[in-house]
Amino acid sequence: ITNVTKPKQVEISRSTIPGCMLGVTSTTWISTGTQMGPFVGRIVKLEDIQNQPDITDNIWEIFDDKGVILYFIDGGTSFPRASWLSYVNCARNPQEQNLELVQIGHNIFYRAIKDIAPQKELLVWYGSSTKLYLGLPTPDLTIEKSSRNLCTDTTPFKFVCKLQCVLCRRGFNSKSNLRSHMRIHTLEKPFVCKFCDRRFSQSSTLRNHIRLHTGEKPYKCNICRSSYSQLAGLRAHQKSARHRPPKPQEEEELHVD
Repeated sequence: ITNVTKPKQVEISRSTIPGCMLGVTSTTWISTGTQMGPFVGRIVKLEDIQNQPDITDNIWEIFDDKGVILYFIDGGTSFPRASWLSYVNCARNPQEQNLELVQIGHNIFYRAIKDIAPQKELLVWYGSSTKLYLGLPTPDLTIEKSSRNLCTDTTPFKFVCKLQCVLCRRGFNSKSNLRSHMRIHTLEKPFVCKFCDRRFSQSSTLRNHIRLHTGEKPYKCNICRSSYSQLAGLRAHQKSARHRPPKPQEEEELHVD
């Protein structure tokens, strides 16, 4: 990576994100609003996205002014023209996000959403305009447009549909659920079992797996008190012949002589 041109404010180093080898770290303070880019990569047409075996997980959508996907920019680090922005990893949650993705014209930029201290990893996720394109029902958002990478005017749009995965079109009702789903496509597995080092893409799957090690069985039948480590096991039990309420004992009649 010595041939990657980058500004002096950042360096490429070991990532803090589990499963990611390299990331981008700040070397000095980066102020809120600092813009980085444009993002460089190869153009992939929408109709070709499923037929590209070498698509990387560093791919972003380019929209028209109506929110329709025009094409994708794949900025994977394996390509000759990959820029330092290709080493910026995606944030796993809103708390660790410090960059947002914005589209200006037909270019992608990363923009700091908070002051970033030295030696902090840069982590990006969708910005306000891109969230709007994807269908987040957020009011008072604007789409930035410019033919010279300058924001000259804003055009308001409002959508009230579900948040959609741009690869498989599955709908989600929250950004966090979409973020979790995208790991299916990117093959990212950030959640690691502390007992056997097996990796999982979802925290809930990891929790279920850990119960195999600990023997914990939190799902209990309220009829017969059988317990299970998985909710699916309890539901299967409730449908089985073993799941029957005990027969009530016949009351004895008391005779008073």
